[in-house]
Amino acid sequence: EESVELTFDLILVATGRAPNIEDLGLEKAVVNANDGGIIVDDLLCSSNPRVYAVGDCVSGCARLTHLAGEMAKVAVQNALFADAWRLSSIAVPQCVYTDPECAQVGCTEAEMISRRLEIDVFETGLAHNDRAILEGEDDEGGLVKIVCEKATGRVLGGTVVASRAGECINELTLAVQHALPATALARVVHPYPTIGEGVMGAALSAVRAHWQRFPQRDC
Repeated sequence: EESVELTFDLILVATGRAPNIEDLGLEKAVVNANDGGIIVDDLLCSSNPRVYAVGDCVSGCARLTHLAGEMAKVAVQNALFADAWRLSSIAVPQCVYTDPECAQVGCTEAEMISRRLEIDVFETGLAHNDRAILEGEDDEGGLVKIVCEKATGRVLGGTVVASRAGECINELTLAVQHALPATALARVVHPYPTIGEGVMGAALSAVRAHWQRFPQRDC
């Protein structure tokens, strides 16, 4: 194999995190766990019905601060108020805080293609977004992409690349979690000028995709 020499100013080493549960006495409490953490069901209840677990100590769970907070709400609701709020009902966004930021929720276009599902993809760049232009970000390759189920039009996932992607992804998260169609996002009034208008712009592509031309008439 050929060797390649690269030069960098900084190197980020991300080793990840592991659950710290060895000294909790889980065996005595009859709480099952594995190398990934405490095993819970969709209600976040462990093998001991009196013990719930949330956050980074849970096996098979994405280790995200905002997800841990949401899991805490699920556990409290289910443990103390006999609810049946399921973790699987929650759409979990993720954001990489680079410049520009990159945020994503739900399924990606590549995932849907690999599963051979029929989808529509609606995308818009931010080169003509007035807020991006005002802040000198119109040439940074920003975009909003929405992945929809072809048969129903409901939003399956979305990606935002922009300086405020972490804020813009919330609207798409709501759409994924509640199975809204992209056309619903297109018909929401967005403040001007904002990066969030890019979400509306991508959703408007879904509206235009269903436009029909009027038949030509002789004058």
